[in-house]
Amino acid sequence: MPKPLFSKLVAQAAIGLFCIVFGSVFAFHANDLLFFIMSLAIGICCIVRFILLHRTICQKRYQTISGTCVSREPSFIRKTQQIRLLDFEGSEHVFTVDKNVKLLQGHTYQIYFRPSPSDDASISNGFLGFEEIIKPEKAYTI
Repeated sequence: MPKPLFSKLVAQAAIGLFCIVFGSVFAFHANDLLFFIMSLAIGICCIVRFILLHRTICQKRYQTISGTCVSREPSFIRKTQQIRLLDFEGSEHVFTVDKNVKLLQGHTYQIYFRPSPSDDASISNGFLGFEEIIKPEKAYTI
């Protein structure tokens, strides 16, 4: 299981369990039925997202693109940025991600997406995560 997908999976489960446990404890302490129902609903939704993401990861129903980041172009109005990635075959992929995703120009990455039925333009909505591919240094022998 790739590390970025595992991290996303763990975070989703932790948020769901946190909402259920601490929301229930606080709701019983404050005697607030509405708070209990809301925290339970949020926790259940997070657990459902965890299960769906776990199925996607275990069945390997995700796409990966490996390549070098050629450019990052932030949007002025939206909180997104457009990324251009040049893969190892020479194809260029363009997709949009949030501005908090820190991809550096000139670095090599492996990027994970949910499967898309059509072309590369639709993979922007299915961004799952990324990891930097560190190129091994050449070993010198004497």
